[in-house]
Amino acid sequence: MNLKLTVLATPGAVALCVTALTAHAELLPQRAGDLTPSLLASAGAAKSAPVAREPVSFSWSSRAAVAAPQPFVATSREAYFTVTGAELAQGVALPVTAPRALVRLQPVGEASIRENEAIHPSALIIVDAAGRELAAGEGMEMLVSADRLARADIPFASGTSAFRLSAEVGSGPLRMRAQGLSAAQRYLVNVVEPDSPLALTMQAGAPAYLQGQKVTVFAQLTDQGAATPARIDATLMSPAGRSYRLVFKADGAGRMAATVTPDATDAAAPGLWEVQANVKATVQGRQALRSARFAVPVALPTAKLTRTADLAGTGNALTVRLGVEAASAGRYEVRGVLYGTINGTLQPLGVGNAAQWLEPGQASIDLPFDAALLAASKGPYELRDLQLLDQGRLAVLQRQQLALAIDESDVAKLVPTRSAVALPSSARMKKTAD
Repeated sequence: MNLKLTVLATPGAVALCVTALTAHAELLPQRAGDLTPSLLASAGAAKSAPVAREPVSFSWSSRAAVAAPQPFVATSREAYFTVTGAELAQGVALPVTAPRALVRLQPVGEASIRENEAIHPSALIIVDAAGRELAAGEGMEMLVSADRLARADIPFASGTSAFRLSAEVGSGPLRMRAQGLSAAQRYLVNVVEPDSPLALTMQAGAPAYLQGQKVTVFAQLTDQGAATPARIDATLMSPAGRSYRLVFKADGAGRMAATVTPDATDAAAPGLWEVQANVKATVQGRQALRSARFAVPVALPTAKLTRTADLAGTGNALTVRLGVEAASAGRYEVRGVLYGTINGTLQPLGVGNAAQWLEPGQASIDLPFDAALLAASKGPYELRDLQLLDQGRLAVLQRQQLALAIDESDVAKLVPTRSAVALPSSARMKKTAD
């Protein structure tokens, strides 16, 4: 631990000025599930959004426990497919597996084309399982025309119409027909089955990825909770529009898994990546469809935290001075949750945030925790869920579940003014702008 003293000579007196107390520390080793850059990459200035350059830091009280980040799980009981006017004239199969499915039709093309080619639900004919053609509008309920949807200001594309199949129609096999349409006009059909036992579940293998890392996608189709064989047609789309085909194989745990490594040039493009999947299966002797789309973060590693994490007693706060190595100029943010010991157990005390503009090279960002946050607590302390973010490129670059262990002796020397009274959990403790 270092103590820096400055001696000031004044007329008739000598003053001692304590400018800072510091203690050297290092980040703990990464654990499984942590997001950590290996090699850094530089991004052009045009790749990032404009951001402010003023530094800012603050902390606030929070008793919310940190949970390990989990990938988003997409669950689908719906299907999308495209048909032409000629195919609708002959009749197309509706892939329903349960009664009361919702059906939505949308002409494909420019807005003016969609409006002219909209289909009113009453113009559709449903053919039931017995081959009987139901009269126009029969077998449907909640018919909603394109005009009605537009007046309701519901955010569907112009020309969209919808209806729900009545319970009496059952779950098929069913067909849908329409006459008088332009043969070449294409229509997007969306079938939603909220009551179906057939569900597609998909997720990425991690909450976020970095350029150069393999992206893993899991998929599982279940019928009444039991895994069902299926054919998966899926791609990973980059923000720039490039597609990577996903080839799924059984992973030994009842799921299908696909792995792909995005090209470096695609990873540099800002924005989220997207998995787009269509799944076909045979259920009760007929074809069933499920579709899913969900985002996957894949970021360009423009900066990383170094192992250095010095502790400092600055003002009325415990400050963690984090070393940062940046490959690209930008505004970078660090955030973390401080845990302290209360009644013999580690509990969350508060959250710290700090952001500042960094040029390429070595730098540091000070993450503050106001002394009042530490009230009624003692060591050991831990810094958990430490994150490094690129604010201009909207990317998480590094995330460590358990980042730092802090001894009581260090905190007692660095922050001797710890308050005896804790502030309410919603109180913001400190905010600075240099």
